Amino acid sequence: MDPQLRILVVDDSALVRRMLREVLESDPGVRVVAEAANGREALDRVAELRPHLVTLDVRMPVMDGVETTRQIMAYYPTPILVLTASLSSYDVDITFKMLGAGALDVMEKPQLADAAAIERCKRALLRKVHLLARVKVVTHLRGRRHEWAGGALDPQARRRATGLAPASDAPLRILTAAHPSAARAPAVAEAAPFPVIVIGASTGGPRVVRQIVGGLPPDFPGAVLVVQHIAPGFSAGLAEWLAAATPLPVRLAAEGDRLDPGVVLVAPDRFDLLVQPDGRLHLSGLPLLLQRPAIDIAMQSVAAVYRESAVGILLTGMGRDGAIGMQAILRAGGYTIAQDEASCTIFGMPRAAIELGTAASVLPPSRIVEALLERLTPTMRP
Repeated sequence: MDPQLRILVVDDSALVRRMLREVLESDPGVRVVAEAANGREALDRVAELRPHLVTLDVRMPVMDGVETTRQIMAYYPTPILVLTASLSSYDVDITFKMLGAGALDVMEKPQLADAAAIERCKRALLRKVHLLARVKVVTHLRGRRHEWAGGALDPQARRRATGLAPASDAPLRILTAAHPSAARAPAVAEAAPFPVIVIGASTGGPRVVRQIVGGLPPDFPGAVLVVQHIAPGFSAGLAEWLAAATPLPVRLAAEGDRLDPGVVLVAPDRFDLLVQPDGRLHLSGLPLLLQRPAIDIAMQSVAAVYRESAVGILLTGMGRDGAIGMQAILRAGGYTIAQDEASCTIFGMPRAAIELGTAASVLPPSRIVEALLERLTPTMRP
């Protein structure tokens, strides 16, 4: 077994490919096995070499990042890290389409003339590569159907594809957790007239968050806070991408925003969300935790103010962020849901909550909205 991580670098710029190769191979545990200048070449190299991870550009000739992601995930499922040179609205939109097609994470490429930026990128890139290359990804059949409809794959490629079995849908599994015996959170505000839902996610989360937010009805009675761990500069694009999937208004949270039913607010990537007793948001930049925005902080804040009207949903991601926040919601009399292991890209955060006994329900994404609406049925009745 090769002890090195085998990486395919895909970018239409030869200079960028050289920079990425130098950065990646500065780690003796990483080897760039090939480079590709466009998506079609990338697909051929993935089929031939089966790398542990692909770093994938957004804009490329012949086949762009979105279609390349669809093809790789449909025929040769491989962890993909998206690298974009621009935070323009157009490029960010493509980036989130790539995440929706199965890519795991995203980073901004540094300017080639900025040595300090390249050094910062080096640390972050190697950290992500070591994490993502070990993720067991699943087949995304949507890309296969898309190509068959367009006739882009030849018959031989189609025959190769038939050997890939679709991922099975995980069975429904619900764990019932008794509320801890500790007293409820102190009453900070009067009884909330509507529920407040905090959705926390990290690696692999954007696609699942979009599925959940997109499943909420136009008359949804709760306020929704989304806390997604994501690279700096991408939270505004995440809000726009989520907005395209739901009839509910979605926007990036701002200082002083009031929580309103039927409105989805996304945490900015450099701030924690704190809910004030009057139901308004404060964006905190204090370095309280290593990860910002912190899911724990948002959930604890909502639990303290909204008590039994608080709901926590903890999705895929590495680490333990969210487990303590789910505990605070449960102790306050609220409701908590953790994503099940079979559907998680990385089971770390949901596992931590389950092991702590703070997940009232453990569900696949396809059942989370259903469980949420069942829980809120009394609220939704006239």
